[in-house]
Amino acid sequence: MPTAWIEVVDTSIKIGLGALLSGVAAISISRLNHRNSLEKEYVLKHRSILEDVTSEIEVATAALLRYWSAITDWSKAKESGEEIPDEKRALVTVCRKAIFEVFEGLSNSEGKLLLIGCTNQQEELRTYGETISEFYRYASRNNEEMCSSELIRRKSELLKMRKSLYESLNQAYRNAKM
Repeated sequence: MPTAWIEVVDTSIKIGLGALLSGVAAISISRLNHRNSLEKEYVLKHRSILEDVTSEIEVATAALLRYWSAITDWSKAKESGEEIPDEKRALVTVCRKAIFEVFEGLSNSEGKLLLIGCTNQQEELRTYGETISEFYRYASRNNEEMCSSELIRRKSELLKMRKSLYESLNQAYRNAKM
C-alpha cells in the first residue's frame, strides 16, 4: 500500500508541475502576443497618419498647380497686352480660393506629424506651406510686378521642396517598421 500512495503523490506532483509550467508558458506567450499586437497597431497607425499627411500635401499641390496654370495663363495674356476673358478671371478666382482652403489640411497635417514625433518632417511641411503662402501672395492679379517667368521659377522651387519633403516623409515611413 505505501508504494501505491507514493506513486499517486508522485503522479499528482508531476501533473501539477506540468500544468503549472503550461500555465506560465501560456501567460508568457499571451503577454508577448499582446505586446506584439500593440506594437503592430502602433506602426500601422503611424503609417496611416503619414499616408494621411501625404494625401493632404497632394491636395494642396494639386490646388497649387491648378492655380499656377490659371495665373500663368492670365499673366502671359496680360504681358502680351491681350484682353483677359471673364472665364480666365473666374478660373483664377476659383483656383485662388481653392489654395486658401487647403491650408487647414496642411495645418492639421503638421499637428499629426508632431503627434507621432516627426518634428523634422513637420518643420519641412511648415516651410512648404509658407512657400505656398508666399507664392499665393506673389501670384495675385493685384501684383503689378508679377511676371510669368517668375511664376515658373517659383513653381520649380515649390516642386523641389515637395520632393525634399517626400524624401523626409519616406524616411519616417521606413523607420516605422513592423
